[in-house]
Amino acid sequence: MRRFTSRIAAGLAAALITTLAVTIPASPAAAAETLKVPDTGLVFYQAYTQIIVGRQATPDGICRPVPAEAIWAIGWNGFGSVSGYRTSDCTGAASELNNFHSWPYEGYYLSYRAG
Repeated sequence: MRRFTSRIAAGLAAALITTLAVTIPASPAAAAETLKVPDTGLVFYQAYTQIIVGRQATPDGICRPVPAEAIWAIGWNGFGSVSGYRTSDCTGAASELNNFHSWPYEGYYLSYRAG
């Protein structure tokens, strides 16, 4: 009888764990995409970590917002020129963000253009 009860308890515990795993959504940290070498495209990373907060696959010359959490970027391939701007509309003085570039704090660059 004890063996039978133990098996039922183990089965119920497994069912509960499976149900919780399916119904409770994963936390953002658990689902975060992290640095991989080599990667592709222009990739923006979070402050002092390797968590990806934005990505652009190919250069297109369109003014785009820099992800708010980004503090560094790597142009892995195909990006000849990436200009970062302190304004939200790609106007004013530009800084080159080619290859590997970091900046002092989140929100330092508000927009960029990759050509």
